[in-house]
Amino acid sequence: MRIVITGAIFCICFFMPQQLTAAKLTINISNQEKSGVLFLTICNSAAGFENSVENESEEDSCRGAVVETELKDVFEIRAEVPDGEYAIAAFLDINANNKMDKNFIGIPKEQYGFSNNAMGRMSAPSFDQAKFSVEGDTIHDIALRSGIPK
Repeated sequence: MRIVITGAIFCICFFMPQQLTAAKLTINISNQEKSGVLFLTICNSAAGFENSVENESEEDSCRGAVVETELKDVFEIRAEVPDGEYAIAAFLDINANNKMDKNFIGIPKEQYGFSNNAMGRMSAPSFDQAKFSVEGDTIHDIALRSGIPK
């Protein structure tokens, strides 16, 4: 599921029938070098997260959002999620082609980031590297990394 929203603050909601209350998760995105379109996916399972990093995930365990951003010091995203463990993947599409541009050996050309500011070895981090806990209202910071220059 993908949501397209313009603005500095928006909400991603996980709808779980067994969960009646939701925690407020605030995600602060920093180190943005240019304006563009922020693609963000939040997952509560390893299978969903690891699939969403390479492809658009159809997993029920993931929710995505697409947000047009202006150049700011910190871009704030709000989500309502049940308490639990989550991992986030994000990238900033500066040329509006709706994909992460990479060079011929697969190194990203556009900014990207993961929860915990996790980095994998020659690939995206695993769910275990990127996961964090939400217990009640939570703030999580992600610093975007620069891709290679075009």
